[in-house]
Amino acid sequence: MKLSEKEKASHREAFKKMDLQDKMIYIFSYYKAYIIVPLVVLILLGHFLYASVTRKEPVLYLAFINVAAGEDFKKSVNEDFLTLHFDKPQKKEVLIYNELYLSDNASTENNQYAYASRIKILGSIEAEKLDICIVNKEAYDILSNSGYLYDLTQLLTKQELSSLQSSLINNDVLVNDNRIDHLLDEDTAVDSSSVSVCNGIDISNVKMIKDAGFPEKLYLCIIANSKRIETIRTFIGYLFS
Repeated sequence: MKLSEKEKASHREAFKKMDLQDKMIYIFSYYKAYIIVPLVVLILLGHFLYASVTRKEPVLYLAFINVAAGEDFKKSVNEDFLTLHFDKPQKKEVLIYNELYLSDNASTENNQYAYASRIKILGSIEAEKLDICIVNKEAYDILSNSGYLYDLTQLLTKQELSSLQSSLINNDVLVNDNRIDHLLDEDTAVDSSSVSVCNGIDISNVKMIKDAGFPEKLYLCIIANSKRIETIRTFIGYLFS
């Protein structure tokens, strides 16, 4: 309801007699809608602008399994590699999944961690958000046997294969495995066969890896459904440069 001039004058007079705290309460009570709505809009706008400025585009997804990446490795990958090979490197990143754990013989205390890691790995593969794995021998064997890895002879050029020849590793890939059927029905003959595929690279002697002081041999392998092939090849070249 619109106030009369007399009522307005009365309000002004009452406002003049208030102390600072009462004046603030009075202003907020009468004008809170005009204060809160613009404030919320400003906060949301600021959040959106901050997210837009700081958001980075993943150019590669890399997982360390049964081994942990140190801060020096992360820094090198997300600074040197990106600066050397990409425009506007500050807008890009190599997204690293660290300290995942794969084992077919996990101890009781590690069983839940191994299960959660396996779900994370499988989910990332399904979402095509896992390209390269850096792993120990146990994790490498599990990934290879499960058929998750790229045949490097189909990925790399002849020149790249030749330059990496001393580091290329073959591993078994199961092509038939009916052991579960056999457990369910003992009359079913076991049919478990595998083929040997070149799907790993021994990176233990790569300077960046040696400098990090990893205690065991490490292998680099490529997830078979990766779509970032050129970036993968560039990254391998960067490691061995």
